[in-house]
Amino acid sequence: MTAQMDRASSIDIASLIQHDRIHGSLYTDPAIFDLEMTALFENAWVFVGHDSEIPEKGDYLTRRIGRQPVIVARGKDEVVRVLLNRCTHRANMLCRADSGNAALFRCPYHGWTYANDGRLQGVPFREGYDQEMAEMRSELGMAQAHQVEIYGGFIFANLYGNAGSFDDYIGRAKGPIDRLLSLSPEGRIELRGGWMKHRSAANWKIVNESQVDGYHPLFTHESVYKAIMPAKVDYASDELLVATRDLGGGHNEVDYSREYQAQDAEFIWFKRTPREKMAKYVAAMEAAVGADETHKRFVDGPPHTFIWPNLFLAEMHVIMVEPVAANESIQYTAPIHIAGGEEINARILRNAEGAMGPAGFLIADDGEMGERNQAGLAAKQPEWALLSRGFSSEVQEDKGLTSYDRTSETTQRAMWVHYKELMTEDQA
Repeated sequence: MTAQMDRASSIDIASLIQHDRIHGSLYTDPAIFDLEMTALFENAWVFVGHDSEIPEKGDYLTRRIGRQPVIVARGKDEVVRVLLNRCTHRANMLCRADSGNAALFRCPYHGWTYANDGRLQGVPFREGYDQEMAEMRSELGMAQAHQVEIYGGFIFANLYGNAGSFDDYIGRAKGPIDRLLSLSPEGRIELRGGWMKHRSAANWKIVNESQVDGYHPLFTHESVYKAIMPAKVDYASDELLVATRDLGGGHNEVDYSREYQAQDAEFIWFKRTPREKMAKYVAAMEAAVGADETHKRFVDGPPHTFIWPNLFLAEMHVIMVEPVAANESIQYTAPIHIAGGEEINARILRNAEGAMGPAGFLIADDGEMGERNQAGLAAKQPEWALLSRGFSSEVQEDKGLTSYDRTSETTQRAMWVHYKELMTEDQA
């Protein structure tokens, strides 16, 4: 491990990232993966969950930030905290369940007990310690993330406080979150359908790059569009008004809204479902925001946006990517429930099963491509992966650097520009 750490400290990350290409070792080198876990996850803002997953006092989730296990818990004071999942006595993991409700976390090794706000509550046979219990309580509570912020229900944590302000981090990514919430007559979404988990023999960055790749659908998903459902747009057309966009800060998106607006048709993004099949939902939206605004929102649809480094707003799904190793990751997918939209929620759930579930079509295609990417990287020549599509088509807009060539690799370059900034801060 020491040799790997020494080698990692000598890696010139900047030389591996050029404006139009990425060195293959960035997807395969364990030493680089170690650096990423520190620089991009443990010392950065990271998505850890949604507040609808922990609606009641005592509710909790277990997640990871980089490789560090955490508990996302709502205390009896209603405050959401992110606690390090470790007993302060001898480092035993306190909680292994994915989720639950608990007033206390009790260490199974020696029985130390903590409140769900992290305070040390009890130590068996405490007379064996020289410290008074009050002193132990003040010094040996569970470690906590330095900062926790919630925007639109999405919970973000910054473990060590080295990542700057949340507003600077989230930046233009607030817009896509707002766009998603605007599809609810109550302005809220919920994640109450549970998470599907897909383990992949692919680097976490390969998984993220694929989410916002506008070049692959016509090829990777060809069988889906032919056999299962009509494509929401004609990917073979040269006239599409689909944007790939760098939102800044590593955030990026594929934005279909101008194409939908050109057609002025509702629910192109949702299998062109007639509004009559969701009459109560439509009525609730019109009561909340009026008929004209409802029509606009139904035309524009939800975002297709990646929020750095691990959250993807996949239209009517939320995807979270967890790095495991240089050649392994886990993709978590949850169907979105729109508050006040039970009719559309039932259809979202069926859509999630068909597209993203264990027998789903889209997830199978993308998962296969990710693993083939990783397998191909075992061939060491050529050394570089190209990211040069679409430079000449990019223009600066208020929303960010944009290309209306949907095959442009603007989105992937957005990730790598930010990656380079974060990974080279200490090397500058």
